[in-house]
Amino acid sequence: MNAKLKTLLAAIVLAGGVVALAAQYREILRLRGQLNLSANSKISASGSRAEHVAALSKILNLAGTDQIQSMHQVLDFVDHLNPADAKGVLESFSKLPENAASDLAKSMVLTRWSEADPAAALAWAKSRTKFDGRSADIATVFQAWAAKDPSAALAAVNQVDDPRARDDIYQNVFARLAAVDPQAALATLSKMPPGQQPVDAYGEVFYTWAMQDPTAASAAALKLAPSLARNEAMQQLAYGWAQQDPTAALAWVNGLPAGNVRNGALMSALTSIAKDDPKAGTTYLASVPNGPTKNSLTVNFAANWATTDPTAALAWADNVTNGQTHDQAVQGILAQMSESDPAGAAKELEQISLASVRDAALPQLASAWAQKDIQGALTWVQSLPATDADGRNQAIRSVMGTWAQTDPVSAAAYALTIPRDPSFRGLTDVIVQNWANADPEAAYAWAQTVPADVALGSPLNTGAKSNSMRTALTAYANVDPQTAWNAAEQAPFDHLIQQDGPDGMLTKTLANIAIVWSSQDPAQAAASLSQLTPGSPANNATNVVVNNWAKQDPQAVSDWINTLPPGQTRDTAITQLVTVEGKNDLPTAFNWATSIDNPFSQSSALTSVLQEWAKRDPAAATAAVQSANFSPAQQARLQAVITQYSHQAALKN
Repeated sequence: MNAKLKTLLAAIVLAGGVVALAAQYREILRLRGQLNLSANSKISASGSRAEHVAALSKILNLAGTDQIQSMHQVLDFVDHLNPADAKGVLESFSKLPENAASDLAKSMVLTRWSEADPAAALAWAKSRTKFDGRSADIATVFQAWAAKDPSAALAAVNQVDDPRARDDIYQNVFARLAAVDPQAALATLSKMPPGQQPVDAYGEVFYTWAMQDPTAASAAALKLAPSLARNEAMQQLAYGWAQQDPTAALAWVNGLPAGNVRNGALMSALTSIAKDDPKAGTTYLASVPNGPTKNSLTVNFAANWATTDPTAALAWADNVTNGQTHDQAVQGILAQMSESDPAGAAKELEQISLASVRDAALPQLASAWAQKDIQGALTWVQSLPATDADGRNQAIRSVMGTWAQTDPVSAAAYALTIPRDPSFRGLTDVIVQNWANADPEAAYAWAQTVPADVALGSPLNTGAKSNSMRTALTAYANVDPQTAWNAAEQAPFDHLIQQDGPDGMLTKTLANIAIVWSSQDPAQAAASLSQLTPGSPANNATNVVVNNWAKQDPQAVSDWINTLPPGQTRDTAITQLVTVEGKNDLPTAFNWATSIDNPFSQSSALTSVLQEWAKRDPAAATAAVQSANFSPAQQARLQAVITQYSHQAALKN
């Protein structure tokens, strides 16, 4: 195989293969075509689904012995796959071997389909669940769609219901639009309704524009109204310009008015310069007056320099900084060193004098090391001073959590063999937490097998089994809240800890499930609250359920509350409803507050409503208090609240 192609494929293996896949897919095929390479695994466009699956299975099994060659054959398979067959192939991946080549193949098949029929590919991706990789699949579809037809992709973005995923997609789409015509991209972005304009998309537009014409981009950025979007535009403009001409970029930034906007743009420009021309950056920093701004710029510059040359960055930091600035700069450098040389980073960490910086760096280093070498990370953690129990605990938890993300079975087995050590506590819970993100059912099955009296090194961990089951069932609720609820009611919680009562493990677990349930079906979640023993966990669950439900359908919440008998659950629900909806309908909120049975809760809710009402209409608030069935003392106290807040509102006006 050609060395250049092999290097490109190897880079994909090391990078995980999926995130930048759509951007690399056609480039790899183009390069392979130039080199006239083939893996001899062509699939006929008329091949059956069974033939496709059989061919893919053979290719993916090869990954165990030759990952690069396997990925090369994946490329050949996808290149000759009929897009009409992509859906069937994608739905067969659960039956295929799981490895890096499998992830690559799935993403490339989805990309191939998205190029031919993005609407159908998007519909399929949206039908997936969180645990099937729904968000990643949707992102893959839009990445391919935006590359082919960014305008059509933009029109379809509103079909994505996850706000964070939608913002990420907007970035990709507007970057594609800006590559063709940055002025038109900005005009399109500016026409979006206020509040719906994705801030990060402004950054993509101006970064792309700066790479083409930084002078025109800077003139357009300065015309934007002051806002977070303008700040993002200025920062990304400075970053892109500094890649082209560091001197000109810094001169432009220096010409901006002093303040946060200038500081942000300067930080962004130096971030770019640190990676491409660190000497220019150090020269500039030497001219900056001493003070908080210079310290902040120095710390950020050192961390970014370390992405390309941590040794040089560390030597520079040791030479030009001292005290807290030095320790923070070294922490940033160590974060980058942890990715490439965790053992070297560990040695440098020993020299850190500031305890808070060291404590923050320990878990970060542990996680990075565990991603590269689990055994090496475990050995290092065990070598940490026994006197630093908290540091050891944070480090081991990071290692075990990282391990559980890739091989939870091995991590779980190892956790139960650790000798008694007070530093190593809470490990079963962190393993289950990470395991459950991918497979909550398997995580819960394992949690039930944890010995009831396991201490994992410390009596502080008695109850590890119950805590682990609670964590797994809470995650399970994301997939199937009713099944999780039923399982919790039958769960074999630890006999060594309190199971029943308001603060018992069963109530805590059911409360957690109700909270998760409320984001999917708040009415069903609310119905489950009646089964909780009143107490702090139940109150917390009621607050969250009512909060989520009231934002969708406040009338339904009111109807539900009317069915509740007097008691703590009803009082808690009314209090939360008043908190969420009170400002929208103060008279109704006041009436609800008066119906609360608990005197303290009633007083608190009434005070909250009257504080707002007094600012808007003190006469109406006074009339409501006078007509209510309050004692003279209550009326006097509430009237005092109205007088105080109406007076404050008058002074402000």
